[in-house]
Amino acid sequence: MRVAARAFRKIRSVKSAIEKIDRRMKLHHYNIRNFRPHVSFEFERGKFILKTAQNGAELAACLQLRFEVFHREYMKKKRTYGVDVDRLDDICDHLVIIEKESNRVIGTYRLNSSRFTEEFYTATEFNIEELLRAPGNKLELGRACIDREFRNGTVISLLWRGIFEYARLTETQLLFGCTSIKTMEPLQIGLVTKHVRDTLPVDELRVRPVKKHKVKSLKTVLEYIEANPYEYDRESIEGMIPTLFTSYLNLGAKVCAEPAIDREFGCIDFLTVLRLDEMNPVMKGKYKV
Repeated sequence: MRVAARAFRKIRSVKSAIEKIDRRMKLHHYNIRNFRPHVSFEFERGKFILKTAQNGAELAACLQLRFEVFHREYMKKKRTYGVDVDRLDDICDHLVIIEKESNRVIGTYRLNSSRFTEEFYTATEFNIEELLRAPGNKLELGRACIDREFRNGTVISLLWRGIFEYARLTETQLLFGCTSIKTMEPLQIGLVTKHVRDTLPVDELRVRPVKKHKVKSLKTVLEYIEANPYEYDRESIEGMIPTLFTSYLNLGAKVCAEPAIDREFGCIDFLTVLRLDEMNPVMKGKYKV
């Protein structure tokens, strides 16, 4: 029994060592160590510091949090060590919320401004050419992530304060990004899409998913729901809408009516668009936009 326990501990130790090496290699491959921001700001609110990541170490802490939330919590991956990183992380800015007592990153948002780049993650899922032709600077929001212990209105509000400060500094007119709903089940996808089209403000931009990310069964499922309206229960569908999605809508954002499917993360994404000149006046005053 003791021999088996020692063997198991040794295997686990080797596995952890391999995972740590893989994490370091990914950080090196994506040039995270040499990261420098385009825009810098920092301020304190209560027990938190809100800032843009200033160096590779701060960015690495954001990528670690994203791994914990997206891969370990949402995707149920078993590995202990890792980072959620891609080739856009080095060219974007990253909003960071730090809890002062523990000096721990507990929230992050990736900020990708058209002032500094023409490459957007959203374009991998949607055809956004018409959106990009809209006048003024545009800011893509992505990889929103909050530690499970701190998922509350205070921290979400702090993220939005940081986003609007960044928008002010980059003279942004339009915010956009993919907002996710955790489902891959065809009927649920159809019910959520019906809910979005029937009850939420839909943007007039002709944005559709690229072929690879289309929900191929969507038309058939929507026809089924039309013929069987008892399948639609508004209260249960509203329960599937994440708090972050709701906060977009409260600000005055609009949603593009056809979702894309993200098989890697097991969800559907709706392209969400917020024009600052159309923002909810109450929220505009709250965030001093």
